[in-house]
Amino acid sequence: MRVLIASGCDGYDNPPLRPLAGAENDAATIFEHLVAKNWGEYDQARSKLLLSPTMAALRSTIEAALFSGAPIEELTFFFAGHGGVKDNGYFLCLKDTDFGRMSLSALSMTELFSWITEAKIRHTNLIIDACHAGGVVHDIGVLLNPNIIGKAGSLAISILAAAGSDQYAGESDGAGHCSTTLMSCLRGETPVQTTRPSLDLVEVGQVVSRMMKGTEQSPVCWGINLFGISQLAKNPRFSGGSAHISETFPGLASDGAGNEHIRAASAAIWEQYLSLTREFDAERFLDVVQPVCANLEEEPAVAAAFINGLAATFGARIAATGDDFDVARLQSACAVALLPMAGSSTHCADAIMQLSKQVVASIREGTDQLLEDFAESSYALLSKDGGTADYYFLPLRVMSILGWLGAAVHIQIISGESTALIAPKASDLVRLIMAHYSNSIVPVSDEITPFYVAFAAAAGVLGCEEELESMSGLLLSILHQRGGRIANPGLKGKDALRFLTAVTEGRCDDFRNLLANPTSLLPAVLLIMDRSGLASIADGAMKGFDHININIFVPNDFSTFGVGLIEDGTNFSLNIGHTVFSVGDLVAEWLKIETHLSADAILTSPAAQISSVLASLLRPDRVAWFLVAGQASKPS
Repeated sequence: MRVLIASGCDGYDNPPLRPLAGAENDAATIFEHLVAKNWGEYDQARSKLLLSPTMAALRSTIEAALFSGAPIEELTFFFAGHGGVKDNGYFLCLKDTDFGRMSLSALSMTELFSWITEAKIRHTNLIIDACHAGGVVHDIGVLLNPNIIGKAGSLAISILAAAGSDQYAGESDGAGHCSTTLMSCLRGETPVQTTRPSLDLVEVGQVVSRMMKGTEQSPVCWGINLFGISQLAKNPRFSGGSAHISETFPGLASDGAGNEHIRAASAAIWEQYLSLTREFDAERFLDVVQPVCANLEEEPAVAAAFINGLAATFGARIAATGDDFDVARLQSACAVALLPMAGSSTHCADAIMQLSKQVVASIREGTDQLLEDFAESSYALLSKDGGTADYYFLPLRVMSILGWLGAAVHIQIISGESTALIAPKASDLVRLIMAHYSNSIVPVSDEITPFYVAFAAAAGVLGCEEELESMSGLLLSILHQRGGRIANPGLKGKDALRFLTAVTEGRCDDFRNLLANPTSLLPAVLLIMDRSGLASIADGAMKGFDHININIFVPNDFSTFGVGLIEDGTNFSLNIGHTVFSVGDLVAEWLKIETHLSADAILTSPAAQISSVLASLLRPDRVAWFLVAGQASKPS
């Protein structure tokens, strides 16, 4: 059941609320398109159009729609009129609203959200074309109180607010500016996307925001889709021909058992969403989302829909921060969450491949932004706070960027796509990094290993073999100076400072609990130098690594490669000066490991390969060693 409630309020009884000229027209236009003309496939009997209603009329209409008849799968609530923030809450003003008694005579968003939650609606689209509508988004402490959400655990919502919390919503020629732009998207006059038969409010909202950029109002788009991408309306630009909205996600039943697993985790998912004002933490996100996907193993279509919904809404919120690499991390985490089902479900494999295209697009946009930043300042990669912390974290940041550039290349190659769009600018960025930050190519932590491997395996395609040789030489030289000692992955704050101090003062052995033992970076550097034709140089340094333990870990099943703790796998542990004495000895052992890697059937799946590469960059205590497999050694 799909229901639309559209309300437009032009007439107001009480000053200072002045009459409007376009709110009723906007509501009627939306209703006609989505209901009367059936572009939204909304139930015509249960959907309602209200023109300048009183508070009592709106309340009774919402009550009847939400709590009478069959359960609602998707509710779209549209309001045009006056609105405002009062006492840290946002209110919609109706015909009889008394501005001095808003809590009694206007509809508060907190109250509306409570009704939606109690009705257990799978997804709600909320569109507000009113002044200060951004207050709906920014006052989330009140509007999305976890105590309210947690009661039923079912609130999944997309919001398009016509103006910022400090802006007015304009109208002209009998129509609101935001509503006019929205209708342009819904009618297909402005393209949104062509790949799905339905339009999602978040993606529509992003287009509306972009089209209105530079005007006196800035629409805000926000929300979480817990049960798949929302289905606001049919897509007139769908390239696959005419289709019903229900065809967007076949098999995603509103009353399916899988939905209960999603609802059970909704409070934790919302907590992740609300934390996105800070840097995106992929491992925390995966720790919340992966158990849900594990519970949906018997319902892979539901899992794919669930993940696609999170990718769309989390991605939009992260994009607002301006960090495209963080958007790529979010999209990658969504792909990794589906890795266990990549080989058994076409739904999940297709979702991973689609997400991987988005990852490449985000990395490409992030590359463009970094190139612009470098054009303005060579200090573009330094943290805003700077200081001592950059001695440890800047090398991680630099290698992370290089690793994600490599990942974009691998995605294109594994997908059978051309690297022409990503490679030239990525190569330019690599050269700028090596020109300005070669002193930050420092082996501070084993955490850099998967990024180094991802970049090294793509260096040939990028035309950056010389940069790779320089990078490998720098890593080997400093590792040699430190006797192969390197920090454990994941050091933070004081421990990172303690490690830097220990290295500087030559007291690493006093802080053995901070050291990676065994290390995965040293064998990676030695193997890659061998493949670069630098084996003789690497051999000359081997004595300096006497008694250092090195390790190459290979899981028994790569479908588990994205989980927090991989329980089954093989550690190929070697001791320099005991098991191996030269790079040639290491290469001989590596050939055995390559045989082990080739035995994993899951790696025949492009989706599994791609998501495994991404898993190694999100959880950098593991390495996608298969990227090195099959590469021939160059003669020294």
